[in-house]
Amino acid sequence: MKFTLVALLLFAAPLSAQGNSASNTMAQAVRAYQDLEFDVAVRLLRRVLAPPLAAQLKDAERARALMYLGAAEHYRGRPDSAIAVFRRLVALAPDQRPDTLIFPPEISRLYDGVRGAATVVAVAPAPRQAAVDTPSHAPPPPPPLAPPPPPPPPPPPPPPPPPPPRPRSHEHARDAGAVPTRVTATVAGLMTNVRTGSGAGTAAGFVGNAWLRRVGLQVRYAEGSNGLVEVALALRVQGTPWLSMQVGPNARRFDTALGASERWVTWRLGARGDFPISSSGVRGYGMLWHALALDVNLPSGSGSANGGEIGVRTDAGLGPLWLALSYGVDQAVVHDANRHETDKILTLTVGVNRR
Repeated sequence: MKFTLVALLLFAAPLSAQGNSASNTMAQAVRAYQDLEFDVAVRLLRRVLAPPLAAQLKDAERARALMYLGAAEHYRGRPDSAIAVFRRLVALAPDQRPDTLIFPPEISRLYDGVRGAATVVAVAPAPRQAAVDTPSHAPPPPPPLAPPPPPPPPPPPPPPPPPPPRPRSHEHARDAGAVPTRVTATVAGLMTNVRTGSGAGTAAGFVGNAWLRRVGLQVRYAEGSNGLVEVALALRVQGTPWLSMQVGPNARRFDTALGASERWVTWRLGARGDFPISSSGVRGYGMLWHALALDVNLPSGSGSANGGEIGVRTDAGLGPLWLALSYGVDQAVVHDANRHETDKILTLTVGVNRR
């Protein structure tokens, strides 16, 4: 019995040490950053950069931890902490650069600004004076020269950027890097104008979004002139604070010049990137999609389709409202009928920010 207890204690000791190792803590911090849990990532990264775990890190590992810590502090809305961390990184590894496959361009710009403000002053050592044998009757040496004046102090660092405003909706929360842990829903009204090869129509409707952490569901419906009806459903997954993927069906129905009702149905797989345009609350986005399947009723057939969309969103000077304007182009080919179709869509969306 005693032998079994001693063996268990000896076996558990290395497992406990391994669980609390710097590499294991660093891996947990990276996973928390990738899951957009920035508070957890900051806590783990500060633990791995402090004794006793810091003694297990090499300079390259310490620089990697500082890069993740600075980015996490930025997305927590703490610019002063992010700048202080990047100053430590510049002092440790001046040639270090953010990995553009991991960190978005805004992190690279912030780090470059901190590195550009850092100034390294090198002071040359005083020249060694060769010893010269002088006779005992030689006059005493002249007094030493006054030391050179100290170098001028480095220029002060640039002032930190203003803290981002408190997120008022899920879209704003994702832009700031924070993802809520409860379901959030938004609904906005829209006006859209669709121009096809068979005519044009204007429709009014709504778009709704529901998010739980990194997964969202978007519903869009519009109905208007010339029998135009458009319905879309998309499942969205946010990979990073600035990149998301989506998949779902899109159906568009309209009346042709001959009075027939034409219907297009596509299953779309797409990617969307969001980026800031200015610090006053103006943001832009771009999206590309490819049809996994296409079905047309007039003439009946199937084919392929691709498209894209660009847009801008702002709430500057609009009080509780936000405004978005987008322009998209859809191109489809019906193989059975040797038909090419190009649709152009202009959409205006107006919503209310949640307090």
